[in-house]
Amino acid sequence: MKLLQNRSYRSKWRFILCIITILIVPSQIAIASNQSEDNNINVNAEWSNNPVVEEFYVAIEEKPASSDFINFNLTSTKCPDLLFYDLTTDSSLESLNFSINNGCQITATSFEYATSIYTGNDNISRISWLGQPYCVVDNNIENMHIARLLIDEDVDSDHLIADGRIFTLPEGFAITAFNFFENGDDKVSFLLTQNGTEKDRKTIKQDELYKYNLDTNSSNQIKNGTLRFNLEVIFGGTCTDLVKINSIRMISSNVQVINNNESFSFMLDGSKITCFGQPYYVIDHDCTGLTAARLLIDDSIDHCHRLKKGDTLFLPDGFAITILETHPHFTTCRQSTERFNYGYFSFLLTQYGNEIDSRTVNGSECYEYRLDLNGNGKNDNWVLKFNAGDIFTGDYVTIKDDYIEINSLKLISPDVLRIENVNEMNIVLEGYKINIENDGMTLTVVRDNITENILFSRDGTVSFMDNWFTVRVNNASDAVAVSSEVTVSDTYELVGAVEYLYSGYADVNLTSKDNPAILYYDLDNAQGHETLNLSIDNNYYSPYKNVPYRISPYSFVYTTRIYPTRDHNDLKIAWLGEPYMVIEHDSSTVVINKFLIDERSDDCYQLSMDDPLDLPCGFNLTASINDSNIACFSLIKDGLEVYNTTAGEGDLFQYKEDLNSNGTNDNLVLSFNVKSLNKSKGSVMINSLRMISPESLMINDGDVNMLATYTINIKNAGSTIEVRLKEDYIHSDVILNEDKLTGILKNTFFIRVNGAVEVVKLLNTTDTQQYEHELIKRRVNSIKTKIPDTMKNDTNRTIESNRTNKTKHDVPGFGLFMCIMILLIVRKKIRIK
Repeated sequence: MKLLQNRSYRSKWRFILCIITILIVPSQIAIASNQSEDNNINVNAEWSNNPVVEEFYVAIEEKPASSDFINFNLTSTKCPDLLFYDLTTDSSLESLNFSINNGCQITATSFEYATSIYTGNDNISRISWLGQPYCVVDNNIENMHIARLLIDEDVDSDHLIADGRIFTLPEGFAITAFNFFENGDDKVSFLLTQNGTEKDRKTIKQDELYKYNLDTNSSNQIKNGTLRFNLEVIFGGTCTDLVKINSIRMISSNVQVINNNESFSFMLDGSKITCFGQPYYVIDHDCTGLTAARLLIDDSIDHCHRLKKGDTLFLPDGFAITILETHPHFTTCRQSTERFNYGYFSFLLTQYGNEIDSRTVNGSECYEYRLDLNGNGKNDNWVLKFNAGDIFTGDYVTIKDDYIEINSLKLISPDVLRIENVNEMNIVLEGYKINIENDGMTLTVVRDNITENILFSRDGTVSFMDNWFTVRVNNASDAVAVSSEVTVSDTYELVGAVEYLYSGYADVNLTSKDNPAILYYDLDNAQGHETLNLSIDNNYYSPYKNVPYRISPYSFVYTTRIYPTRDHNDLKIAWLGEPYMVIEHDSSTVVINKFLIDERSDDCYQLSMDDPLDLPCGFNLTASINDSNIACFSLIKDGLEVYNTTAGEGDLFQYKEDLNSNGTNDNLVLSFNVKSLNKSKGSVMINSLRMISPESLMINDGDVNMLATYTINIKNAGSTIEVRLKEDYIHSDVILNEDKLTGILKNTFFIRVNGAVEVVKLLNTTDTQQYEHELIKRRVNSIKTKIPDTMKNDTNRTIESNRTNKTKHDVPGFGLFMCIMILLIVRKKIRIK
């Protein structure tokens, strides 16, 4: 409907344009029409699942009245989403300690990170390193060899693999099962490949353990188990056979060597950082600066895309993958033999409709499209890559055509960002020293120069190691937070608390200060007043099978209370882990509005009439400069202007509405400072942006409907909100399925019991507000954007292809979609007439 309103052409011109479209791209329209025939095929007209960055606090400390130091002593159980914890042991595997003095400096002598080797249930030596699990390949008093633990599943985690099908693993590895029941025996052959190259081929019997060993410690002894799994059972089918495997354990083939008494520096190459509030992939980093590109897609192995011949997968930045041919490895029943070979498919890669690559890829291979993004004269930087999975034969019932699967799709923008002065990012990458202690069992990382304290940046932050964590101090220097960041592409489980079970019982008592990852802590105001208390036990008769744990209903209580801001101009409250502004409150009702944006003076935006600032809830803001060098602001909501005003440099913009229904617009919805004006460019820079939702949430005393099975009570003259289970629900225990997430408080938080009790908050890309506008920090003068020539069609680049005859193909792009939409409009218009 919106498309019809935006088109101003007369009907006959639409018709003539569509005739021209049909003459030019008949094959393209045919390809697009095929995309709607099969709903099982995953073809995206527009990519909508871009990765986002979520920063969360993992620890909070407030300045004590009796001391000039703020001390942090972090352990795995206190900070489970920063430091690694293993559910099989209740020991603290990692620790991080440091202090901040009264000069707002992190003292070099106080900084220490420590981690120790432990033995897992499988008798394998393990260690956690920078919050991630590793296997210890070799260790002594002089050095330690460790490899990242990629998969660690138990006997309850099983997988089915059909005859001739591909099971994808990390680092380009893939397993294929074939040659079932050879000579009538219960055995099957497995083919292991890496990036399409055969690494191993062996036949094992049912209940046997498959092992692939690689010399990962360079000792010329193949003894370290890179991959192992158990063959649980083999199923014989009418047309195809199946095998069930479980207990997969896989470690990385890339081994890290850590030497004793060695000066140590971290590198950002290949890591992810945050710029302008968006995730970026670091291409390279040296003493002259850092080159990074916006991370556009970051799919996991589990995220598959199904495409059949003629389908096009449209990606961000104008990229598109079009499938040209599909060739399954076999088309009839029971053709998997010892001479098994993978199928293959051909595809075309385009950008904005221009062909930039074409390739034929075998199943299980990895594809990479590379460009020169760092200016070294070589096309050695990947821009797009994915794993090729199976090529399936259509069954002519549910899916008519052959189709292929790709997974682990990753894409970065060819438009790279060059940061000339990396020091302004304030990431401490150098100056560390590693010691191996306790007879080669413990690693410690300290500062090499203990006389040089660590300073905070202008915005009160400093990041450590490979940007692993950040320390953030508030403006009053009376509260400090340790924060971490995750890149969320789908759903991320943020573990905010861990409590180990003792004799089948655990008390969970969470507060904003102790568990800021899931309960809200207001760092600027040094206030945190949410609590969540519950008990978990197995001391009851369960009417259900395999559900031994419960939440005792009498133990469950959630509380939060109103508090004043530091300037006492406003009242705030945290509600279910999110900050809200208090509009009004009394003993029977509390009216609150959610904070959508609450930024500091260092967070700046530049806008103009041609470049508006898009805001949540349908708002956008434009600015212009009049002849008197005054900024003219216009605030638009859903296409209509709701407010306009003028302001000069240093002035405060305020937009108010009547949120408490008193007949007066006295509730502040949007505010910011006017930082500077640029009359020659007609642009205005603003900062300290603050916005609350115009939609109010009314909480009533005694409410039993808002949170379903819970009752809300307002106490202390309207200053405190308490939530308990309903009285008629009080005799029904909250049943916890082992190793499954159970939602509480209307699925705001989740509980999982698996050797320990985990309190989880789910982060989703759809829940995160994204503002597609350039965020300008104080360091903006040191940042330059480099658009490489390779963004265009690089005719000089050699394209590797298995096809001998390279032809030009018409490929559907954005123009195709516009043409199809116009054609549909014309058809609808003709029917109306």
